[in-house]
Amino acid sequence: MATLCLGNIDCSAPLLRDWLGENWGLLFSHPLDFQEQGTEFDRWLGILRQEFRASRVQPLACRRPFGDADASWVGELTCDHRLVRLERAADTDGAPVIDGAARDLRDVILSQNSHFVLIIDPALKCRGVLKYSAGRTGVSPLDLLASVDAMRRVPAAAKRRDSQRGHAVAAVA
Repeated sequence: MATLCLGNIDCSAPLLRDWLGENWGLLFSHPLDFQEQGTEFDRWLGILRQEFRASRVQPLACRRPFGDADASWVGELTCDHRLVRLERAADTDGAPVIDGAARDLRDVILSQNSHFVLIIDPALKCRGVLKYSAGRTGVSPLDLLASVDAMRRVPAAAKRRDSQRGHAVAAVA
């Protein structure tokens, strides 16, 4: 699985913002807590692969400053075992690059004191946090996809309401 690295890594590793593109992300601190335990692992993985693609959601593991890339079910799901950087180290002229959204996301990740899953939108804004104790969560990755889908609809509904209000006001004036 692609693994988000919070430490300094090779600059050839893709930035999270580029890696996500227009997709949302689910960042798992401990992906194995969500792995199906049973003889139907391949079938479970096939269903997840189809649903994640249809939902335009990218799963990835979180690696605190040092450690190896994750080798859980998510790697099998995405066939992407690269490390992903959160922030640029420096601009081409050596000046530090400040990405406020990436810095805010880094702060959210580092402030977690338990196992977690973060829901991240394409702008790198943390839209939700599932905190849980070590071990099995009782939550399926499919439940998390449903949460992402609901979050996507909220801003669209708010924009529609605002535009309808704007049209109503314009019609009265």
